[in-house]
Amino acid sequence: MPFLRKSCLCLLGAALATSVLTTGCQSSQPAQNTSQPAQDENAIYNKWEAETHRAHKEMNQRPPEEQKEYNDWHQQHRDTH
Repeated sequence: MPFLRKSCLCLLGAALATSVLTTGCQSSQPAQNTSQPAQDENAIYNKWEAETHRAHKEMNQRPPEEQKEYNDWHQQHRDTH
């Protein structure tokens, strides 16, 4: 019985260690992959500001009607950028 108990504990420990190690490896992604969409969106937003002759503001600081104008513009132009 003591041998069986020690074997189970060793197997359980190995299973936990394996799950921790493989989860850690899977979660590491290159930083550029996560920031690229935000950089593209910023460039598109800056293009909208330039084309519509607006001063630069953060999107969340714009009134709701301007946010809607941008979203409508973006939907119409999404295939061209």
